[in-house]
Amino acid sequence: MQPLHGLRIIDTTDERGALCGRLLGDLGADVTYVEPPSGSPFRQAPPFAPVPPAADGTTSLAFAFRSAGKRSVTLDLSTPKGQEEMHQFLAAADAWIESNLPGSLAAYGLDPESALRRHPHLVITSITDFGQTGPYRNYLGTDMIGYAMGGMLYRAGAARRPPLVAPGAQAYDTAAITAAFGTVTALHHRGRTGRGQWLDVSVQEATSNLADWSVPLLTTLGFYTHREGAGMYPVYRCTDGWLRMIVLPLKHWRALRAWMGEPAELQDPAFDEYVQRIANRPQIEAVIQRFLAGWSKEAAAREAQARDIPATPVLSLGEVLDNEHTRARGTFAELEILEGLRARVPSGFFEFDGVRCGPTTKAPSPGEHTEVVAAEVRTRTRRDAAQPAAVAGADAGFPLAGVRVLDFGIGVAGVEVGRLMVEYGAEVIKIESSHAADFVRNVIPGPMNAAFVSANRSKLSFGVNLKTPEGVALARRLVSKADVLIENSATGTMERFGLGYERLRQINPRLIMFSTQMLGSSGPWKDWSGYGPNAHAVSGLQWLWNYWQDRDRPEGSTNIHPDHLVGRLGALGIVAALRRREGDGCGAHIQVAQFEVLVQLLGDLFIKESLAPGSVQPQGNDSERGAPWGAYPCAGEDEWCVINVRTDAEWRALRVALGAPDWMESPQYDSAPGRRQARDAIDEALSAWTCTRSPAEVMALLQGHRVPAAVVEHPAHQLDDPHLKERGFFRHVDQPALGPVKVEGAGFLASGMPSARVEPAPLLGQHTRMICRSWLDMSDAEIDSLVNAGAIEEARLP
Repeated sequence: MQPLHGLRIIDTTDERGALCGRLLGDLGADVTYVEPPSGSPFRQAPPFAPVPPAADGTTSLAFAFRSAGKRSVTLDLSTPKGQEEMHQFLAAADAWIESNLPGSLAAYGLDPESALRRHPHLVITSITDFGQTGPYRNYLGTDMIGYAMGGMLYRAGAARRPPLVAPGAQAYDTAAITAAFGTVTALHHRGRTGRGQWLDVSVQEATSNLADWSVPLLTTLGFYTHREGAGMYPVYRCTDGWLRMIVLPLKHWRALRAWMGEPAELQDPAFDEYVQRIANRPQIEAVIQRFLAGWSKEAAAREAQARDIPATPVLSLGEVLDNEHTRARGTFAELEILEGLRARVPSGFFEFDGVRCGPTTKAPSPGEHTEVVAAEVRTRTRRDAAQPAAVAGADAGFPLAGVRVLDFGIGVAGVEVGRLMVEYGAEVIKIESSHAADFVRNVIPGPMNAAFVSANRSKLSFGVNLKTPEGVALARRLVSKADVLIENSATGTMERFGLGYERLRQINPRLIMFSTQMLGSSGPWKDWSGYGPNAHAVSGLQWLWNYWQDRDRPEGSTNIHPDHLVGRLGALGIVAALRRREGDGCGAHIQVAQFEVLVQLLGDLFIKESLAPGSVQPQGNDSERGAPWGAYPCAGEDEWCVINVRTDAEWRALRVALGAPDWMESPQYDSAPGRRQARDAIDEALSAWTCTRSPAEVMALLQGHRVPAAVVEHPAHQLDDPHLKERGFFRHVDQPALGPVKVEGAGFLASGMPSARVEPAPLLGQHTRMICRSWLDMSDAEIDSLVNAGAIEEARLP
């Protein structure tokens, strides 16, 4: 049975939240999309189908991909009849996800506060650009604006060129994934309290959680890095394209030198230190480039991986659609995505117990299921009359209280899953050892650093050496008492320790295990190692993330995406599995391949490419959604703003805001096609206007005229952002062995939960003795014996 089977979801989102309903549907929920009789405006969002029977320039692949598997009902919410029918749907539903502007539903009696009073069982999730409160709550947004205000845009692109937005809808889809996790967590909470609640998801805040701890690092180091294209994760030209190779630890550096035949230019002993290699990067990369110039990208990747060097080919979308690894894994599936239109579609984010969770039916036509769903609602048990009484003694505490989690994660992807679990009340134990330390502990010299604090806040630390039989035996004893285990080690590592899922479920059949590897646990490339930026290369993201004017060298970003996003997906999958376990008592093995997360986020573009090979190319900051559309220079050093004009009405408002200058009077500019054709001239003139003003001044002026505009926020902007301050987004941690740190807050606010739990991160082994006593009922003499034998270790207090 799928983990969310039996849940009923009402979905009235647009592009800001459509993927939320898709994800819940992938996991088994019954998702009904409610839209106006004329159809949702989201149905007009690009990219569009490029071939018959839908090659009319209006058939949205963005809608089709994010709505596959849903059913559609049409209601006119401007009429009393439509409003009452909507209330009937809500009475029979478990959750409602919506993305209307704050306050805009009040005229229909459907604002979330009123709806929750009438349907107190209901979980309502509101997904908006800036949240329900704060000075920017009514600002207009776009995906690019969310990416800019979320601190991701300033790091992407070449150093002396405009910041470069990621392809797809990365900010809006991040908010949707965050909303899906929040919705399922609130439904889990309802099982304890008997009550629904309202969740407030801000695109800005959800996206800010992806920004590689930039604000925590600023608050402790006093500086932040700027964009530099591929930067410290370089790409090298090969005979047929590009190779991304990331050489961080000493063993990788020495393996690379040996492969290259120990060139004299690389023999300086100082280069054994990573910081020295960074300082001498141009010299070192020139030597590596000469060596790789004669290799094909895939041959170079295979040879590097054989030597345990993280390297992946930079693949185009066409190459991702058809290679031996994606074919073997079933990364894409043939599906009728719209009526009469079949394409290769990314097959889903999750595997549960080896079965892919993804859509099996097309996106619906407007109102396709109205009569069927209405008949079902008339016969369904009303959810508002069928909620269980609150569990004895339960209050509005943390929804995951009592859940025990073993976090074997290293780096970011697995570790972020544990962070999300502990924020909502789970007891999370970080399993680690000084013999194989989490490299993020040591990424900055010293006993503690802000990146580790952000990812490992509030956890307990159990120091155990899994290279000893005693250490493995202790880990198995912990597994017998745990609910959840998280791991993101290289494929096969857990099995080599005797801690693979098949072995562990014999110890604890109720165990839920979450595994995530860069290229998954199956397929010919499953043993390849790498980091987040390696996944950029092999997923098509790196190739596509570039300026259209200069496609020769993939620029991209130094962000380690999708690692942070995998954390949200992992937490979603685990809470969904906890729900299923309440029914059948069984655990689960959940797997997410990191490169496939990026493939999913480009899903509509892959569909277009599969229909018309070669049709999807890098487009920089340009967009089919409107013009002008981009990042524009402002007063100050490397300061930028975003301006996105979606409609002719917004163009006229922009003209008023700028004082109706002569250059804007051309009749050509009165239509979007004319503006797109003249984009260079318009961008040049807009840049001349913005460069004399601060980003905040541009945003305030244009938003005041209802033109979407934003600051390209870097960490210093975010720390001083009045909107984030009023919403209390950044949280303060007094971290032992480091000092005060500002860390990212939660991705959503909830009316029925406490604020996300944020406490200091642990020192290595800080809680070993306590865990041995409380979880394993061990005596101090037994603990001391294991410490002396080197099987476990305790914190060395500074």
